[in-house]
Amino acid sequence: MLDVKECERARVTRDASYDGRFFTGVLTTRIYCRLICPVRPARAENVRFYASAAAAEADGFRPCLRCRPETAPFRGTWNGSLTTAHRALRLIE
Repeated sequence: MLDVKECERARVTRDASYDGRFFTGVLTTRIYCRLICPVRPARAENVRFYASAAAAEADGFRPCLRCRPETAPFRGTWNGSLTTAHRALRLIE
């Protein structure tokens, strides 16, 4: 369960230690972001917090094109083409 006060504090300060631990959905745009997204922060009354990118999408939000929240840290998609290159090298070996 997410603590709304803690999430709001982390959102306003853009605390990178929370990156990937929760996502923010903005009601006015129907876009969800990672905590460290460089966009101007939305007003608190327009923000909803989600434990996962999938939960935000299930609630009707679409991913931000700047921070790519659907590729949360520590997943293969986060590393992009580097993951593909590492996999190719493993297959060659």
